[in-house]
Amino acid sequence: MASFAVSSHKSAAKVQQGSNKAGKFHSLPSVVVSRRGRFTVTERRVIANVASSIKEEWQVNLHGPSQEVLRADLPGLVTVEEVRALEAELDGGAGVEALRRFNKALRAVPADKWEAVLRPVFNELCFNLESFNPAFAACLLQVQRTIGVSDYVRRDMALKNLIQPLAGEYGMHNSQPQLKTHRELFADFFLSLFGYPLSQLLADSPAPAAAQLLYSQMMRDILGGGGHDNALAQASYALGYNLAIEYLADYEKTWMLDSFRDLNARVLKKDIDWIFLEVHAEGEAEHAAIGHNAVLNIVPTEHAPILRKAMADHDRDFAVFYNRMAELMEGH
Repeated sequence: MASFAVSSHKSAAKVQQGSNKAGKFHSLPSVVVSRRGRFTVTERRVIANVASSIKEEWQVNLHGPSQEVLRADLPGLVTVEEVRALEAELDGGAGVEALRRFNKALRAVPADKWEAVLRPVFNELCFNLESFNPAFAACLLQVQRTIGVSDYVRRDMALKNLIQPLAGEYGMHNSQPQLKTHRELFADFFLSLFGYPLSQLLADSPAPAAAQLLYSQMMRDILGGGGHDNALAQASYALGYNLAIEYLADYEKTWMLDSFRDLNARVLKKDIDWIFLEVHAEGEAEHAAIGHNAVLNIVPTEHAPILRKAMADHDRDFAVFYNRMAELMEGH
């Protein structure tokens, strides 16, 4: 029986994602993810199945508030404890519950019609996963737009955190040559699973209505700044929204990797290219930690309610999307 447990704390250090032809195990040092009832990891092992000896390796840079950011003459900022409390609210939220439902349905996909069941799901996921890139860019923009309003160093440190996950989506990591984009990795995963190119699915499929709806909601909320007029309040909303995206994505990709591996062992029995899911399953905890630190560098104490509202807004709409993905698989 699958058990999808929740986490209450995330932190990260150096990550190494390895792969080779033989599908050998590679250690991932010091990715610390507390996930009650499942695992606390200081060394992970993953199996990689790509015909390449290239390693994706990056040094995660977490820029917490410095003495300059915490200067006494500046307004107070939200605390670590306040942000962790908001993250903990997501643990019991609608988004995590929808992910449980989705993964339960994925693990129950029937062997005799798995392709017909999963095609519409992948049509939606293809759009959905890419749609987070403009959402991340919009969050960056909202922080950048506080120029002349927010403190110079606070703004810069928040952006120094935020740029890393967005750059990683395009294969850019610290101290590494540019590697495959995450869109390329998703296409590789699809090809190994279905046996034909992702472009064929997109050409044959209708518009991904659920993913398009979530995308429109994300951009409406982020660019609208949660309905606030003040640039710093709009940025605080965007930072809360970004943190909710990254925090929930850790559950999303970790559980999805587990569920697809279960499906492959039970039904498909294929040589799957797991790198897309592995990179995200190992990396989303770091991205959540980066989003956490971006918040700590610039969001004023009095904007804690704005953070909560932003996180709740994404949790609500994210849950609708994944409940719809579960519906596409249930009843077959």
